[in-house]
Amino acid sequence: MPILLALFLAFTVVTQAEAIEGSQPAAASAVKCDVLYWEGEELIVKEISGRELRLRVTPETKIEGVAGGRLKTGDKITAQVTPDGLALSIALQIPDSGAGVTPPGSR
Repeated sequence: MPILLALFLAFTVVTQAEAIEGSQPAAASAVKCDVLYWEGEELIVKEISGRELRLRVTPETKIEGVAGGRLKTGDKITAQVTPDGLALSIALQIPDSGAGVTPPGSR
């Protein structure tokens, strides 16, 4: 009888652990894209591949590198996005400053 009780308890613990793991949110993926426009609470963007995505932006979305937290058409961004389209974080990608390039006519 003690063996059955031990097996039952072990099974219960394993089953609960699997249930907890199954309830974890799916991993976010990084997306590099260009901002097209805002539509309500969604940011419409275009990936390098040409595919358009709708990113749901909430007050909890962390937005970095943008004055006022508002992105504009043409901004290049990297976003951490859940499989259901929720943007966890958005970072503005600042293009090269061209520090190593000599402007024309300055030689």
